Amino acid sequence: MQQLLRLCGGLLLCFLATNVVAADANESHLLIRSAQAELDEDVYELDVQLELRLPPAALKAVDGGLTLRLTYEIEVSRVRRYMPDAGVASIEQNFELNYHALSQRYLVRNLNTGEQQDFGTLDAALARITDLRGLPILDSTLLPAGPTYEGRVRAVLDMASAADSFGWLLFWTDDWSAESDWYSWTLRP
Repeated sequence: MQQLLRLCGGLLLCFLATNVVAADANESHLLIRSAQAELDEDVYELDVQLELRLPPAALKAVDGGLTLRLTYEIEVSRVRRYMPDAGVASIEQNFELNYHALSQRYLVRNLNTGEQQDFGTLDAALARITDLRGLPILDSTLLPAGPTYEGRVRAVLDMASAADSFGWLLFWTDDWSAESDWYSWTLRP
């Protein structure tokens, strides 16, 4: 009897572990690998490397016309010892990625500037929005020398968007939206 209970307990544990792994395989994953701001001609420019993993069903959904929106939320604040940090700047950088079936190209649009690029593969388009270089975030005159400042960034993925005529279909699909943790760095003018 005791051996039967152990066997049932072991099978239950295997079943639960399999479900946890299967659930993770169906979720999007965002992780900021690195972020730093460098001064270039009196403007702080941000470099960010993001790790983005999408489940196979989400990749197929992009190929089928679902729009992927990626937002970088960026904040700079003055570090204070006995009071809450004082916000200096807050910026959002927004990208949109979708598949254009007629041209068979992946389109990446920077929603802040309106600039649009096209790519032959989804991997190339994803590489464009996950590896940012030289993003202007702050004029150096806004950061007087002396105090220490902290910059932080996080990424927010929204894949639950579609044209109004197809929006009702998303009720039946998984929500592949995700957000990363905040990544912080120190900024000393």
